[in-house]
Amino acid sequence: MNRRSAFLIISLLAGILTNGHSEWAEVTALDLPVTKLSSDPAKAKSAMATHFNAQIRANESFLKDFPNDPHSYESKVRLEVARVRLASLQPDPRAVDDSLVRLMELEKQAPDVTQRAETMFRRISLQWQNLGNDADLRRERAVTSARIFSHEFPNDRRAPRLLAEASTLCDNNPEQKRKLINEALSLGTKSSDESLKMRLEDDLRRLDQLGKPVQLSFRDTDGQQVDLSQYRGQVVAIIFWAAESAPCLVWIRDFASYASEIEGLKVIGVSLDQDKKDLMAATKTLHIDWPMAFDGKGWQSSIARSLGINALPTVWLIDRHGCLRTLNARDNYQLKIKELLLQN
Repeated sequence: MNRRSAFLIISLLAGILTNGHSEWAEVTALDLPVTKLSSDPAKAKSAMATHFNAQIRANESFLKDFPNDPHSYESKVRLEVARVRLASLQPDPRAVDDSLVRLMELEKQAPDVTQRAETMFRRISLQWQNLGNDADLRRERAVTSARIFSHEFPNDRRAPRLLAEASTLCDNNPEQKRKLINEALSLGTKSSDESLKMRLEDDLRRLDQLGKPVQLSFRDTDGQQVDLSQYRGQVVAIIFWAAESAPCLVWIRDFASYASEIEGLKVIGVSLDQDKKDLMAATKTLHIDWPMAFDGKGWQSSIARSLGINALPTVWLIDRHGCLRTLNARDNYQLKIKELLLQN
């Protein structure tokens, strides 16, 4: 081979590599999420669909032009992830399932353990966004997938996180929740994720309180002394919330309306706000007149810390004997309150 031929071949290869890197840069540039979404739901949905379609086209183009590129496996994964997100948005359950199956197949083709773990984690995350509306089925699917991942990759820092997230769906199944927490703590001892350990210890603290009398006393925002023991013989809902949290405001608006019409139910609020003005403005707007605990310490509230509260809103239901009967009745409070009111 003469020098001119060698030069042409080297130049051609360099051009291919340069183009490949350029197209891969276009693929990764689309990782940035769409942040400036319209307040109009239809326009916001359209913008998200446009973004997912752009990701699909970019990966399809890359795989067509560079099927043997070192990034081809990752591009295949990204393509299916984008397809799931678009199908979830539309929604198209069959398309979601098809892409999840293809992701599962890609797990088997992963070039190394690290990429296999990454692909499985992304698949599980997408599955959890499409678990359906049946609470029991959602729980079992989440628990199963979290345990499979932790079994396959016990040293992966995400394994205890997945188990912890699965445990949040088990508030109505305390024994299953305890097992998941202990499994997560066991794996977590291998990591330095102190925030996760604190969260799991909070969860155990709440579990240990279940079925036992709750000790709670404070001076409310009106300066009145409140003691939970004064409500013995009545059903009590303790609402841990924050006016600074938009999801809390949406939830508590409906709960406040419901509670005002339920005879025999007493409600106590525990605010994790830091600004009292925000709290008082919200209670006035929502016509809330329950006794409200507030110390301005946010998540470091002495009540929240002592009771292991780490999610908002959290709804504790106390029976007529002063004992805790729910870990969090946020999503099924109407049924649970009715059951407790019927009990002697």
